[in-house]
Amino acid sequence: MKRFVTLILVMASVAAWSQTQLPAWATEKFKVFSGKYVVSSYIKPQFLEADLSGSKKTDVAIAIERKVDKKKGILILFAGSDKSFLVGAGNMFGKAGDDFEWANTWSIFREKTTFETTFKPNGDVGNGKEVKLDRPGIEIREEEGAGGIIYFDGKKFIWIHQGD
Repeated sequence: MKRFVTLILVMASVAAWSQTQLPAWATEKFKVFSGKYVVSSYIKPQFLEADLSGSKKTDVAIAIERKVDKKKGILILFAGSDKSFLVGAGNMFGKAGDDFEWANTWSIFREKTTFETTFKPNGDVGNGKEVKLDRPGIEIREEEGAGGIIYFDGKKFIWIHQGD
């Protein structure tokens, strides 16, 4: 029984460790940004993996923090490409703002459609609209509040707002 418990603890430690290690290619690409940003733990896990670009390669989204003012955001690195995208961390991104300190949960969104909250010119919530998705996105939100989906439309990342 003692060996079994030890084995379970070792396996759990290895699983936890592997979830915190960026793929080698992403670690290498992150070096370009390491002068201004650090990998952050404001949200867990610290990174997500999915084919966000539609290239059939697994891309990486990393929770980051800008060193100068501690503003939080996400750095998205496309696998097999020199493309990278920074949302938040001092860079305005739709209704999500320039600091994602409000976010405390994120995951890969794989549904083919979603619903976007729209707003009237006076700021009131509008009727909303259905949005079709060709690839996964990043769902990010306050645990019991609003948020949205960070989605690559083939040219750029867009914010699909959800909630008030």
